[in-house]
Amino acid sequence: MKKCSSRLHCKKEEAGPSGTVNRGHYANMGLYSYQARDLRGELINGTIDASCLIEASRKLRMEGKYVINLTEGLHRNDRTHLDELRIAESARRVKRDEVIDFCHQLAVMLDTGVPLGRALECFNQNQGSSDFKRIIEMVTDEVTSGATLSSALGRWPQVFPTIMISLVEASEASGTMGMMLSRVSEYLSKELKTFKQIRGAMTYPTIMMILAVVISIFLMVVVLPRFASIYANREAMLPTPTKILLAVSGVLTQFWPHLIAGVLGVVVITIGFLRKPVGRRTVDWLKLRAPMLGHMYGKLYLARSARTLATLLVSGVDLLEAIRITQGVANNSFYTRMWAEVTEQLESGRKLCDALSAHRLIPGNIIQMISAGEQAGRIGKVMERIGEVTESELDDAVAKTTQYIEPIMIGFMGVLIGTVAISLLLPIFTISNVIH
Repeated sequence: MKKCSSRLHCKKEEAGPSGTVNRGHYANMGLYSYQARDLRGELINGTIDASCLIEASRKLRMEGKYVINLTEGLHRNDRTHLDELRIAESARRVKRDEVIDFCHQLAVMLDTGVPLGRALECFNQNQGSSDFKRIIEMVTDEVTSGATLSSALGRWPQVFPTIMISLVEASEASGTMGMMLSRVSEYLSKELKTFKQIRGAMTYPTIMMILAVVISIFLMVVVLPRFASIYANREAMLPTPTKILLAVSGVLTQFWPHLIAGVLGVVVITIGFLRKPVGRRTVDWLKLRAPMLGHMYGKLYLARSARTLATLLVSGVDLLEAIRITQGVANNSFYTRMWAEVTEQLESGRKLCDALSAHRLIPGNIIQMISAGEQAGRIGKVMERIGEVTESELDDAVAKTTQYIEPIMIGFMGVLIGTVAISLLLPIFTISNVIH
């Protein structure tokens, strides 16, 4: 492999007795720290020995791990540790829109004959985000030093998704990088659109619920105490709803520090639970089984899997590798486990349609289409069609979910606030009974 200053390239060096090399050179096997998800979707941290970053990434993928973050155990001689930490922090602030724009602009320049190094420099000249600009500068340095674009991008898995790196790597062998970057841009744009759809569908009911709770607490803490003076010494003659409300108001006003501490404690415990594998599996199960939301999330995960597989297969990526990548981006432990089991069955010689037929997460009509595609040798094209169908079904599911949730949340808000208001005003309607 070509010798260069980048640590992304695997470079053979003679190690001394202690296993180290002189400054500016690296050992045959280096230590790399990683954060990844295993076949069950559980988050794991660890280290791995490899001769370079790319080999470390490939080793982890072969072990069935989806890499989230991968860093070198040794500091590079041309950057201080503080620089590394600062750039790593910048990577977390890069928006997906910026990556999509990067793919689109780079594809246009490459298709018009601009050399890769020059295209990267031109893009960075007009880049406004200092965080993304710093990362692209490092990518440009690696490429101009002799590294491939896929290896340079692979250094930043928290910025550039695995599917993008895999497609770019495939395009480097076929000489179709411009076309492949356009495909990546389209894929990421659809992913971003889907994310915004789901977020939009969930934002309105969440805001309505929070607003209803805040208004109810305001009425009980601020408004109700003023009514309490009117109702003083007449509890026996007050309606039962009003008595209950006065009792709740008293608890809120007298023990609010304890209540706040309790709420914070519940939040901390909940966050801790959700970070555990059992917590993530519980949330994933609820997403797939919750009324109304389950149908929408099921379509979301199905559309994402179909879209990812279609993009990879049409681009010439091997089926097993495509499924491993799809497993990594499933974002649901049940789908992650399903794709892991499918991978094992494919490795044992079974067909994709047969491997999927054992899982209820994939509808029967989808399996039939995949079977037809395998028989015709057009599995990539068939997956493209499946992706289009599932994305259309997802759009319908999001629209229906939003349509159903809005009146439900309005009704919930009305019942909650209405109950508080009626409990406050009910004694006034029967004021004669209270006075006499």
